[in-house]
Amino acid sequence: MTYRVYVGTGCHDCDKVLEWLQAKNITVEVHDLDNDHTPPPIDVFARPALFEDDSLKAYGMDIIDYFEKRSA
Repeated sequence: MTYRVYVGTGCHDCDKVLEWLQAKNITVEVHDLDNDHTPPPIDVFARPALFEDDSLKAYGMDIIDYFEKRSA
């Protein structure tokens, strides 16, 4: 299982989610949609976007909720 987070430059929620993931030692691949040429498996309309393998799991601050529910 691989988690990937697609973020954007100057995205406040992206920064918050990445800080939270790092603080919780959750390993994810991070792809900057503004500077990285690795497209997500499907088009995303909000950032950050969390994928598990090729499945979209959550957008925005809901990413934190997703991981908190998985660890409960």
